[in-house]
Amino acid sequence: MKILAIDYGTKRVGVAIGDSELKIAKPLCVLKNDKHVLDHIKRLIKEYSIERIVIGNPLKPSGGKSKMSEAVEEFANYLRNEMKDIDIVLWDERYTSEEAEEYLKGIPPRKKRELKDKISAFIILRDYMGAI
Repeated sequence: MKILAIDYGTKRVGVAIGDSELKIAKPLCVLKNDKHVLDHIKRLIKEYSIERIVIGNPLKPSGGKSKMSEAVEEFANYLRNEMKDIDIVLWDERYTSEEAEEYLKGIPPRKKRELKDKISAFIILRDYMGAI
């Protein structure tokens, strides 16, 4: 199954893509979170024949909802309403930002900012595919 992973942010949306049968995942891109983000996601779904979207859910360390996880749930519901044929899954993404920082050690800050969101999406997808 082709899967698109999303690391949702209020300014940027990190995207990764993977195949659950081949057990491969890779960072794909970062989208600007603006009025065109849905169009970009729909284009990626069509281009890569996506069957499922996994969205990182930034829960609190305790497992409870955070303000950002509420925004992510709202975004997931928006996608569900817009794309009824695509399975949308929320996935616990606690500590993915810290892990992404580890991947990016030694990268200049400006470049790191560009990469962090799609690396976080990759980590979300890698963890999700490891669990299914």
